[in-house]
Amino acid sequence: MGYTFSNQIKDENGIKIQPGNDPHFAMAVETNVEPGRVGLFLSHQATEMKGIEGDGSFTYLHFQSSLRYEAKTKLGAFFGASLGASFVDADWSENSVLFSGGLFGGAEYRVHKNAKIVFEGRWLANFIDSHTTAICHLPAGNQTCHIIVDSKILSQVQTNIGVSFSF
Repeated sequence: MGYTFSNQIKDENGIKIQPGNDPHFAMAVETNVEPGRVGLFLSHQATEMKGIEGDGSFTYLHFQSSLRYEAKTKLGAFFGASLGASFVDADWSENSVLFSGGLFGGAEYRVHKNAKIVFEGRWLANFIDSHTTAICHLPAGNQTCHIIVDSKILSQVQTNIGVSFSF
């Protein structure tokens, strides 16, 4: 579980559009490859847009790799990178799949030989083609608009807290 903070994108007219800062669900399935881990990362965030009407969601599916460092017997740290796809489910977007990548890091506290509490920060970048067109509904009335996105990257920062089990 965590919370996502989103930056804004601008259309060609300078109108700012921003996914809402919302909670998300995330999980990773990894295997040890010394000195770190490799695996898959999945995250889902339902969101409302600021600046236009419309609900939507972002789902990330990434391949990730990280290096692990044991600082103390119960405390460790990690840093890694991920690449994959963002699946955008929203009325305002013509593109449903975006290439995305990210960087992440955090700390782990061992509570049992097979369980850790994990604190993580993750930056996710959605690469938006500058020719992406979006359709929106304005908050006032039943008007619609076409937005041509001028931004190249939509960034999101996730803060996560969770539990890690190893077998």
